[in-house]
Amino acid sequence: MIKHIRNKIVAVVAAGIMIASLSACGSKNTSTLSDGVTEVSVMDRDTDGVVEEYKKTVENSEYIMHALGGMDGKSYINSIDCLRKTYEAGYRLFEADVSYTSDDVLVLAHSGQDNIWSEADWNDRIGIAYPFRDMNGNELTEESKDYFTSNGYDFDNHTCNYDSFMTFRIQGEYTATSFSDIVQFMKEHDDMYLMVDAGNRSYESTQKLYKMILDTCKNDYSVLDRIIAGGQTTDMMQAVKDTYDFPLLNMYYAGDDVREESIYSPEQFINYCNENGIISFSTAKETYNDYNGAALKEAGLISYVFTVNDSDEAALMKSYGADVIGTDFLW
Repeated sequence: MIKHIRNKIVAVVAAGIMIASLSACGSKNTSTLSDGVTEVSVMDRDTDGVVEEYKKTVENSEYIMHALGGMDGKSYINSIDCLRKTYEAGYRLFEADVSYTSDDVLVLAHSGQDNIWSEADWNDRIGIAYPFRDMNGNELTEESKDYFTSNGYDFDNHTCNYDSFMTFRIQGEYTATSFSDIVQFMKEHDDMYLMVDAGNRSYESTQKLYKMILDTCKNDYSVLDRIIAGGQTTDMMQAVKDTYDFPLLNMYYAGDDVREESIYSPEQFINYCNENGIISFSTAKETYNDYNGAALKEAGLISYVFTVNDSDEAALMKSYGADVIGTDFLW
């Protein structure tokens, strides 16, 4: 009897320790949304060590692999085939396009506004003929629409379902990749970091995607702490922050013609980043120059400049202050 009581006490204490540990990892309460996505509330925790390890990786990295890296002269592949090759070559920073299928499963696929897969996304990036028009570019017949709809194709967002996507050979050659494939790779390789490119989204669409990321990661902070999370607008950044306390926050520094008025100048952008715990920014090479590069560098923000495939141009971006160059082929 005494042994039985002692074992019960040990079990209760162990359970208490486990609960405390989970809380310290960032997860406090969970609930299931109507679409099956797990909503997670988070608690503050000490992430200084996480950020320091990340900064060490940045300091030792010249490049981040755009869309997991190009191969055979092709870009925007977003395939685990590329990830394996570039990781084996010694790279540890990766960027990938993340969106969701018509049945709400995260995959690596480029998207436009609010998760719409454009004609270019289909034809050029996925490498599958755009299925929402016929070969002559005309609207599909009702019979054809019914066929595609019954097979999981969404005519509003121009997406397909997960099962269809995973049968594709990306650009005719490469393995179609789910976000869960990347999570598994990250669990097996605990020194890689993934920057999520979610495209341009509303607050609601951004939060949906990041809640799906949490669900796919099963709230595993050892993976979540190596996801460089963020967005292109202040609404997107707020959605990310409202979803989970990602320690590695990144914001896109948009071009002059589309950057929000509240963060238009480098000084305004820097203030916003400082106030919101954002430690890095990404930007296009066409936007980055010696003026904004110097100001953003002085502020201590980590800089990622995309997409550069010429070594001389990479050197020029570095001279402006870029920390890491986003590339397809300079590896």
